Amino acid sequence: MPVRTFVLPQGLVRAVWPAKLTDETADYELDWSARLAEGDAIEASTFELPRGLVSPKAGNTDKVATVWISGGEAGEGYDIRNRIKTRAGAALEQTIRLKVKSK
Repeated sequence: MPVRTFVLPQGLVRAVWPAKLTDETADYELDWSARLAEGDAIEASTFELPRGLVSPKAGNTDKVATVWISGGEAGEGYDIRNRIKTRAGAALEQTIRLKVKSK
């Protein structure tokens, strides 16, 4: 499966990832490049997943936060929050919607 990347532009309120299948573990990325101050980078990233979704793994690079997601009920939509802390001390967060579908 390809990585599903969402680039976060300045001022975006609502973000949506492409849907995942109920029986797959899929990796999703949030590219924070446009929201980071020049020369700044992600130091730490955490994802908050609602009940029903599981994250076996998460990580980040200087500009991109990644989470692997499994679970979920077909037909349901889930709001996932990503919080990052940057090397310059900024704290940023974004909620992104993920829909789950059956085959």
